Amino acid sequence: MHYTMLLSLLGLPIVSKASTHPALSSLQARECYLPANFTVTNFTIYTDFVDPSKNLTSFWYSDERTGIDTFCSQNSTSKPDTINTNSWPCDDSVVAFIYDATEPIPELCMIERACPASGSNIEATGYAQPNVTCTNTTSESKCISKQSSITGQFVSLEPVPPTS
Repeated sequence: MHYTMLLSLLGLPIVSKASTHPALSSLQARECYLPANFTVTNFTIYTDFVDPSKNLTSFWYSDERTGIDTFCSQNSTSKPDTINTNSWPCDDSVVAFIYDATEPIPELCMIERACPASGSNIEATGYAQPNVTCTNTTSESKCISKQSSITGQFVSLEPVPPTS
């Protein structure tokens, strides 16, 4: 039921069990809440022009539906996610993120494992667009989200990519 509801919320086609990926089909029989929306708060980017090791992107992530509430950050000592090396894991390792400031409108991509307690191999991917305001000096830049809270929506539910 939760699976069908999420697919309809995301505008994804609901297909028969026989034509669905086996990992997605198995979630239909399990009691878990699939990710649908998420909230990002205190989104901040700090850039030190003198010492790049001080650079930091950080925020709080929460998904009320799945009960996940975690801190996310990326700095010079951060290690990329083991599955998707373009993403950075949050303190709760079922959540990772990619921040792309090079887009015409910067995007924050969130990746959340679906029903991790059930051993599922499915992840949801969604986007938010932090609208930041920056204070710059000759030695640093500090950008913070203009909104205290940013809501994003998951738009994809797919099997976790294989590790290389």
